[in-house]
Amino acid sequence: MESMTVRMNADQLDRELARRGWNATDLARASGCSAATISGARRGRPISSATLCKIAEALRSAPVIPGIDELIGTELTIVGERLAAHG
Repeated sequence: MESMTVRMNADQLDRELARRGWNATDLARASGCSAATISGARRGRPISSATLCKIAEALRSAPVIPGIDELIGTELTIVGERLAAHG
């Protein structure tokens, strides 16, 4: 059975990293994905659904910096919350 691929919203991913004070290396380390995979996802390249789950879990498990949403805005849905609602 083939793995489904998806494209992440790169702006949303960058926002979620900013909400945690993370960079791509931090996300790669926390998710167990390669830096190249995270870099590709940030550029809108397709990733596997398994990789999406790893990224979402890493984001869910990392605390959001208190007060950051007031600084960067809250117009985008949180990746982990949307994934949890669907899965």
